[in-house]
Amino acid sequence: MSVSSAEIPEVRDVRKYFFVAAISLVVSGTALAQVPPEIAAGIRKIGPIVDTVNTAKLYAPYFEDQKEPYPGVMVTRDIAYGADPLNKLDVFTSGAAQGGKTVVVYVHGGGFERGNKQQPGTPFYDNIMLWAVKQGFVGMNMNYRLAPKNHWPDAHEDMAAVVRWAKANIAQYGGAPDRIVLWGESAGASLISGYLTHPQFWGSGGHGVKAAILNSGFYDNGTTGSKYFGDDLKELAERSSVEGMKKLAIPLLISHTEVDLPDAIVQAESINKVLCGAGKCPKYLVLKDHSHVSQNYAIGTSDLSLAGPALEFIRAVK
Repeated sequence: MSVSSAEIPEVRDVRKYFFVAAISLVVSGTALAQVPPEIAAGIRKIGPIVDTVNTAKLYAPYFEDQKEPYPGVMVTRDIAYGADPLNKLDVFTSGAAQGGKTVVVYVHGGGFERGNKQQPGTPFYDNIMLWAVKQGFVGMNMNYRLAPKNHWPDAHEDMAAVVRWAKANIAQYGGAPDRIVLWGESAGASLISGYLTHPQFWGSGGHGVKAAILNSGFYDNGTTGSKYFGDDLKELAERSSVEGMKKLAIPLLISHTEVDLPDAIVQAESINKVLCGAGKCPKYLVLKDHSHVSQNYAIGTSDLSLAGPALEFIRAVK
């Protein structure tokens, strides 16, 4: 159950609590607390659930001066990469003449049933795109087909189509077609891992991705069915990502949060153990004071719990 806005601590002066830091400090895989105290209290009041509305209220004051058109940023919205109305993507770039920039593709969550690359009336997820441009990258933000109208493998085919689109078109926006990093949260992380671990979605050149950031994803479909993956146990196992992730040859950043969905914590801890057991330990983070939703809403603020390690990780991509 979601809490009401009346139960959330006052956030009018939230910006004065943000810590200015050059990097995100990490000890034993756990990001040190950087969440402003009153936001941290609000996150804990909401609890380990998905409450996008009230979490957005906590962070919106920090972005109140972020209005489109964004100074120094060229935004091209709703580029069609397929025939379905949901097959749309946005591109964010500085418009600078120099090209060859790393391309950061963000994939939203929502249980494969909801979600949007641009949440109406909020700064999300433009915040991640603007952050990417500020760091010298090209940002891409995508929508994909959702259940119950669509089901496996529709969204995964969409992920493949976006990668193909980027390879064919991103150079005209200053991006490097051969330096694509995928970044997803929750179902978005699951979609990315599913694409990377199922070669039937790739073209002749492979998956075409240099690295991936996976926040609070689900990698083993287990015995619980869904409107997207179905409920056949054999198919659920085949559609899981665990075995394929052990074979990946690209860097992975995998995280969960302290106030996360219990299943997301189990999944992250499990895949980290599996990958380390296979000799392929990912960069692994536990984000203190953050929730399933808040970790990505904080991108673009001075809270570098996730943004700091993400920036270091992306900049290492060759």
